[in-house]
Amino acid sequence: MKAMILLGCPEAPAQTPLAVYASYKLNQMGYETTIVSNPAAGKLLDVCDPEHVYIKNREDIDRTLEDLEEGDYDLLLGLVHKDAAATFFVTYYHILQTKAIALIFSRDGAEVEEFVDMVASSTDAEIVAAKAYHNPTPIRVKLDKALKNFEIEE
Repeated sequence: MKAMILLGCPEAPAQTPLAVYASYKLNQMGYETTIVSNPAAGKLLDVCDPEHVYIKNREDIDRTLEDLEEGDYDLLLGLVHKDAAATFFVTYYHILQTKAIALIFSRDGAEVEEFVDMVASSTDAEIVAAKAYHNPTPIRVKLDKALKNFEIEE
């Protein structure tokens, strides 16, 4: 089973630790996990995990989009903290046609609601949302609960 973690701009401090954590959790669940990100987010991930202990595979968000096809992944996990991230998530969701989780967070509660509405109106993805920006704990706790619904059955 293959999972994709989708990242955009690394502006939110919580995004990078959440991505490393999510990769760790999905790997532990038995998924072959790939993080797809913009170059800046990718560089931060390289610094956080230089020996690729948690991040086994990493790809560029634009190059991956060019070759992406339905069925390439069994799970899409998108970190959404900006309009562009919501747009990328919806785009990848519709191409992959797979199970998906939108991990929506922002320092602004109104923005969280706006992103939830954007994703909910365009996908059937499970939505995990919390007000979080510097501290990833509120959204991490909710992610842990949501991931239980995506365990690989043997």
